[in-house]
Amino acid sequence: MNLSQKVAFNIAVQIGSKAITAIFGLLVTVFLTNYLGPAGFGSYMYVISLVIIFGSFSDWGTAAIGAREASKNGNNQSEILSNVITLRFFSSLLIAGLMFGFSFLLPLKTDNEIVVRQMIRIGSILLLLLTTKGSLTVVFQTKLKLQLQSIVDLVISLSILIFTCLLVRANLGLFELFSAVVVANFLGLLVGGVFVFRTISFKPVLKRKFIKSFLSESFPMGAILLMFTIDNKIDTVMLGAIKGDRAVGIYAAAYRVYDVLILGAAYFMIALFPVLSRFSDLSKYKEKVKAIYEKSFNIMLFLAGVVFLGILIFAPLMVKVITQSRFSEFFDSILIMRFLSVAIFFSYLNHITGYTIVALGKQRQYFFIAAASVVFNVLINLFVIPRFSYNGAALVTILTELLVFIATTTFVFKTFGFSPSIKRLPKALVELVKSRGKIF
Repeated sequence: MNLSQKVAFNIAVQIGSKAITAIFGLLVTVFLTNYLGPAGFGSYMYVISLVIIFGSFSDWGTAAIGAREASKNGNNQSEILSNVITLRFFSSLLIAGLMFGFSFLLPLKTDNEIVVRQMIRIGSILLLLLTTKGSLTVVFQTKLKLQLQSIVDLVISLSILIFTCLLVRANLGLFELFSAVVVANFLGLLVGGVFVFRTISFKPVLKRKFIKSFLSESFPMGAILLMFTIDNKIDTVMLGAIKGDRAVGIYAAAYRVYDVLILGAAYFMIALFPVLSRFSDLSKYKEKVKAIYEKSFNIMLFLAGVVFLGILIFAPLMVKVITQSRFSEFFDSILIMRFLSVAIFFSYLNHITGYTIVALGKQRQYFFIAAASVVFNVLINLFVIPRFSYNGAALVTILTELLVFIATTTFVFKTFGFSPSIKRLPKALVELVKSRGKIF
């Protein structure tokens, strides 16, 4: 199997597995929204958002840069990956401890304050598991064996679904439902660990020279990922602090669909990223990288349009399917979902521009775009959320994604000379069909 076939296979496997895990995830959402209602579901998603934000501090760009460096250095891959995994483990311990401490300090606007604070504490364990799972992904991504990651994801999502179903039937509470997520990720980690030890020769190690150089590269990337994670989740946290858990629940029901559908773009770029990294020397491969970028951009543009129209048209049905008997309580989620359909369109395109900038080694400059988007998001949300609640948060999401798209597209053009054309879209799609997914 040649390089193009491996990439196409990884993309196909990821799309297939993600379709299954998306179904499992939406079934979990159906159980939770119907069982917990807007307020309870809001508390659940509030803690999940906190875990993701704190997790971005733990990751700090080491996953993306680790995959890039290992992909570029085939002879030392096992040593590089061992250093990356060890470093990520110790960093996750530190951030998990900070999250545990913050559980006593964070402002909460909920009727279940004691339970939510307990969930945040156990969320620190979930953070450890998710960071370790991310380390496994680095290995699978580098080795172009993302089918193994798909198995891990399926184990986790299926376990969460089964546990949630059983706990709802047993009429247990928020804490137990959240704990099920922790247990499911632990099971998935066990499966993934077996795959990793069969894939690379792993020895816990921290080589000072490598770590110093690696952190120097990872720091700007980590800052970028932190900025965009905050950008993605800060509206949920701000809604919880300003408007309470019910507002979070209504917003999160719509955002749950957004999170699931955006994974199509994420997994496309995860599979493509090692290829872009291999050809990052533009003095040799500029025309090849340009061709990959243009074709990928046009394919992503097509996918973004399909997703946008699908959400716009079927938003009422989606909310009805997710919330079932609680539909009337979540009715406002329909408008939010339609707002987010615009945001997801630009987010798909931002995946192409963002990953390209990082793969070609310009993450330091990319940081300023990320930082500006966060500042914009937070400041506008501080003004909008108190007045327009979740509707205002959704509109700010659209504006933020649009600004990032304008900034990154301009940067790619001025720095690399890449400028995708909509006129080439039909040709790119025809080539994709004729080549059966072989686009590189």
